[in-house]
Formats: sequence, C-alpha cells, structure tokens
Amino acid sequence: MLFNSYIFILFFLPVTLALYFGLNHFRQEKAAKAALIAMSLWFYAYFHVGYLAVILSSILANYGISRALLKKGSPVWRRAVLWLGIIGNAGAIFYFKYFNFLLENINVILRTSFDLQDILMPLGISFFTFPLRPAARPAVSCAPAHPNNRCCTAEKTDKR
Repeated sequence: MLFNSYIFILFFLPVTLALYFGLNHFRQEKAAKAALIAMSLWFYAYFHVGYLAVILSSILANYGISRALLKKGSPVWRRAVLWLGIIGNAGAIFYFKYFNFLLENINVILRTSFDLQDILMPLGISFFTFPLRPAARPAVSCAPAHPNNRCCTAEKTDKR
C-alpha cells in the first residue's frame, strides 16, 4: 500500500486515525495502542503476507532478548545474550539483503553453480531490525552537582 494510493488515503488512514483518537477520547489508551499496532501490522503485511511472519518473529525474538537482558544475572550471561541478539539481527539482515550477493560472488570466483534463492526482501528490514541498539546503551543523565555543570555522566540502568 502506497501512501498516495486511494486505499491508503480514503480507507486506511481515516480508519486508523478514527480508531486511535476515538479510543483515546474514551480513555482506552491500551486499546488505542493495540489498534495502532494491529493497523501497523496490517499496513506492513499488505504488500506481502509473508512479511508478517518476518516482522513478528523479529519482534518476539528482540522482546525475548530484551527481557533476558533486564534479568539479574552474571555479566557474562548478559553479554552472551546481547551478542546473541546482535548476531541474530545481523544474520537476518545478511540473509535478506546480502545472501544472493554472496552466492553470486562465490559462483564467479570459484566457478560454482549454486542456485540463487528467490528471496523477497522485506520492506524496511534494516529500519525495524536495528532500533534495538539504543536500548543496549546505558542511560545518560546530567550530574546535579553544580547548577552550571553541563557535564553528563552515564548511569547504570539496573539497580543491583
């Protein structure tokens, strides 16, 4: 669905706005957020339903990784979970964006005949895959020691 298409302008956008603002008007904030998420998923899957499985699996995997990072545990465990998330996300991007490029180059260099995969790259995979990065950084706040102090210090996000 394109932003300038009739279905977007005359149906999708008005329905989405009416749902979100209508539910918020009646103090149904959670329902409004759920409606917005549902409409976002519908918008994403409109071009190709298979994209829905990709984005939902990415959401669930990153949610699981973030929950594991928030649990109290050894720094070694948390670092391993973080690297698992980074490698998993980079692997997804590599597969959808660069796998056929790698196969083409292997075929040329080694004179092989690996079959190229029929991979339809999900829209915006880089955009929805790597917003995870800012969540992995420590929180930054300004030190209140002196009113003219403009120096910022990093704080740990979890209290142990």
